Amino acid sequence: MRFTSVGFFQFLLLFFRPLKRSDDPKHRFQRIVRIINRLRWAVFLVVLSIMIGATGYVLLEDYSWEDGWYMSIITISTVGFGEVRPLSEQGRLFTSFLILFNVGLFAYSISSIAGFLTEGSFSKIINEFRMHRAIETLTNHTILCGYGRHATEVAQELSKQGIPFVVVENTPNKIEDLMGTDFLFVEGDATNDDILLEAGILQASAIVITLPDDADILFIVLSARQINPDIRIIARANNPADELKMRRAGADETVVPERIGGFFMATLVNKPDLVEFFVLLSNMGPSNVVFEEFSVRDIKGELAGKRIADCGLAQYSRVSLVAVRYPSGQYELNPLPSTVLQPSWRLVMLGNPEQVRKFKSAALDLKPGKTAE
Repeated sequence: MRFTSVGFFQFLLLFFRPLKRSDDPKHRFQRIVRIINRLRWAVFLVVLSIMIGATGYVLLEDYSWEDGWYMSIITISTVGFGEVRPLSEQGRLFTSFLILFNVGLFAYSISSIAGFLTEGSFSKIINEFRMHRAIETLTNHTILCGYGRHATEVAQELSKQGIPFVVVENTPNKIEDLMGTDFLFVEGDATNDDILLEAGILQASAIVITLPDDADILFIVLSARQINPDIRIIARANNPADELKMRRAGADETVVPERIGGFFMATLVNKPDLVEFFVLLSNMGPSNVVFEEFSVRDIKGELAGKRIADCGLAQYSRVSLVAVRYPSGQYELNPLPSTVLQPSWRLVMLGNPEQVRKFKSAALDLKPGKTAE
């Protein structure tokens, strides 16, 4: 294991900073708290034993503090070195008790410290501490509750689109899977408000809930809406009858995976090309075609009130305007060049990932701290 100066400095910060336990036994940092507290006790007991021994030799044998410290260390560690100078009867009695009371204690402390350094705990704690710091700095990110089959696909798509996200999961085997990825995650129960707060729900822009139990999903929807009234909530509905309840509880969107899967499979029977088009529209898979929506307000040049033919969108990047979306949610495909843009409209742009990225960086007029609508 390689010890870097940055990693060691971060470990010192973690060692000396106060660590607050969570009421949730599966809290992500519960294991870290236990390990750090055990290490603190081991270091404290070693130092305390040495100081007691050094003080005893100074008081009983009139040693200097340097000699007392040396005698205490060689006595407790039982290395068998010679005495600084012959001990009195009181000194030998004190040494006997010091050895008897500290052999087990010193061995426990040293084994705890050595085990921490050799069993990989050091690197694990540093990695989790860095992940915690990374989550603390996130803003306008997405929280993904659960890491099952559906959530895995969600995570991959969010990663492909460059959207920052945090996974919340408490199943041990799923945690092992997450450790093998570059995804940020929090170990804990998503129904616990403290876990949602640790995942940064106050700064998050969306939460996707993919748990297998509709009761848990409904509970998280209620909690998320109460903690962050502005967050966008997308919930999986395992039972179609629960969709309405989830929307009443505060979900913005509900998805029934079986319904979507059934529709795709039925369509594949006689319209396979149509399914491929749906996949293309949704940016699923390794497609080189990207559809993005942008608010007219966010694009430079004050497009509101201008005709599409005069707005000059092509100057920013080689993307195509394929549709406009009205506030009612209706889309108009292939709008006429004479169409006058309104500030409440959204533009649907088509291009490859690089073209869309260039368009975002060149065309969007976003103030600091603001994200595209």
